[in-house]
Amino acid sequence: MSAQRFDLGLSEQADAPPGTRVVALPAQDEVAVLPAAHALAGKSVLEPTDFAGESFISLARDDPFRQQIDAQFAHARVQRRMLLETHSAIVVCAMVQHGLGVAIVNPLTARACAGERLVLRPLTFSIPFQVHAVLPLHRPAVNGIDWLLDALRDEVSSEGAVRLAASGDPAAPQAGR
Repeated sequence: MSAQRFDLGLSEQADAPPGTRVVALPAQDEVAVLPAAHALAGKSVLEPTDFAGESFISLARDDPFRQQIDAQFAHARVQRRMLLETHSAIVVCAMVQHGLGVAIVNPLTARACAGERLVLRPLTFSIPFQVHAVLPLHRPAVNGIDWLLDALRDEVSSEGAVRLAASGDPAAPQAGR
């Protein structure tokens, strides 16, 4: 990033690498991902107690989102069946798609994986997730970068929230499409 060989980067980190600037995109909450045929898929919103006794797929123990998720369940005194863990949210979603358990992941990865075998559900508790655009400081911006930033903001804000509400229901209208 610091070598200025990029037009735009995305990062979960708010700190700008040397020679760059970051632009915060709208924050969204983490979401539950469930196999489409799972009993919890029938609920519109999930609370911590819904996960009691469920096979739960987690991010790695050192992941800050895993730590926040575990703290929510500890506070609610909910015991999950912790069987699998990985460093990657996309791998978590793949495991959920194969029916290996349920999970909580960031909304962007969840929406990218939603479909016939995986549905998303909002949670009654908040675990904020935010992405930052990383831009070079020491070279001119490429044409269209402002348009792209606006499109990214739109995707992770109100438009994305509408799609999240409809995710998992193939008959539901998809905003912006």
